[in-house]
Amino acid sequence: MKKQFSHLLCAAALLLSSPLVIAQSADLLQKAQAGDAQAQFNLAAVYLKGRGVPKSDEQAARWFALAAAQGHAESQANLGLMYDQGRGVPQSDREAVKWYRLSAEQGDPDGQYNLALMYDEGRGVEQDEKEAVRLYRLAVAQNHVSAQSNLGYMYDQGRGVTQDSKEAFKWYMIAAEQGDATSQFNVGSMYALGRGVQQSWPQAYFWALLAAKDGEKDSAKQQEIIAKKLKPAQRAKIQQQVQEWKPRASNS
Repeated sequence: MKKQFSHLLCAAALLLSSPLVIAQSADLLQKAQAGDAQAQFNLAAVYLKGRGVPKSDEQAARWFALAAAQGHAESQANLGLMYDQGRGVPQSDREAVKWYRLSAEQGDPDGQYNLALMYDEGRGVEQDEKEAVRLYRLAVAQNHVSAQSNLGYMYDQGRGVTQDSKEAFKWYMIAAEQGDATSQFNVGSMYALGRGVQQSWPQAYFWALLAAKDGEKDSAKQQEIIAKKLKPAQRAKIQQQVQEWKPRASNS
């Protein structure tokens, strides 16, 4: 099975680098310079994506830092990511943890998820799988898809919780149905192995194909093995189902 390893940028930062925000960039800059934390966050997002301004991790980190210092939770999460990845600032796991924690304590799901990963991996803090699970659960309560996937992995491997294949499958499936490719790969593997769910080659093939469609590179070998268990007509029918499949809308 696979785990999510990527620390996430606050989704709002991606959305806010939109044409509307860019069109208002002069007003945005004025508000940011006047100390408006939301405007500083928005401006950082624009610099991060290079939409309407030259792309600059340094400027993005600067504006995230100004907003984060005012307690803006999404900016704290994103400043943590900048330190985590060494983007626009010197790489520092300890600084990343500091800002992820401040964001997580305010209930930001990306801050909770990113801090969980640090505890999970023992980066910037002493490794603590139980604390990682606790933080994943907080993010899961806000329908954070990557946290759902990793909570499934913790149950799958018995890390920080009692091993429980059925519970692992449950969380993998919840994330998979929302379009998470890693979870789709894991669901396919669980169906192939009959772990936490009744074994099913058609279901295994469906989720393996879907994972590949959604960008999971490691599913090619999985597909090849599973395809040999099915008749051509079965494969064709499942391939059509994959083309017609749409992810379940988030409830968050």
